[in-house]
Amino acid sequence: MNNKKNSLPLLNKPSPYGKQLLEALLPYGEARRYSKGVRLELVKGDVKLCHLLISGSLEVHRNSDHLLIVTIPGPVVIGLGVHDAYLIMAEPCHVATMTLEDAQRYISEKNLWELVTHQMMLITNKLYTYSKQLSAPTVYELICNQLIELINEPETIRKKISVERYIREKAHVSRSSVMKILSDLRMGGYIVIEDGRLIEIRHLPSKY
Repeated sequence: MNNKKNSLPLLNKPSPYGKQLLEALLPYGEARRYSKGVRLELVKGDVKLCHLLISGSLEVHRNSDHLLIVTIPGPVVIGLGVHDAYLIMAEPCHVATMTLEDAQRYISEKNLWELVTHQMMLITNKLYTYSKQLSAPTVYELICNQLIELINEPETIRKKISVERYIREKAHVSRSSVMKILSDLRMGGYIVIEDGRLIEIRHLPSKY
């Protein structure tokens, strides 16, 4: 099973289009700084919102079951498409906010729809990858997918979250199952975990 950082999983790949959109829209947003753990909504009342993550990283969670979908580093624009989710600051963040209606107006005025199309195509592919990961045929494969994703997260994120919490927040797997598989992989020398944090993936066997 490939776990090298040079084959960065699609969910971890930064979007060049997101950065360009943020730079174009930033002058029109209201920027604030948020502490780690603060929750931001993508819908307030009946109003859909766009959040421009200038710096820091945040978690995207599904509204229906609070499952962690992905951790996103800035700079990026969130809220142009999916709104059935909420955001949690994974670390101190600098975020600008505007309504989706305003964002769409500025996009039209600046003729940015081609850029938006590229960004939405990338998001669609990421959501497909996420769905495919969750439908892995075995718990072991699901956990391996999350380990590969975690090892490719920025070091600032990997240092702040335990591997067990990362996996369980992203998949409906019991704590005992996660801990058993992690323990076996660690004892076999396949992964390195220190103080609950994932340090290294040496090799993930294709079978458990």
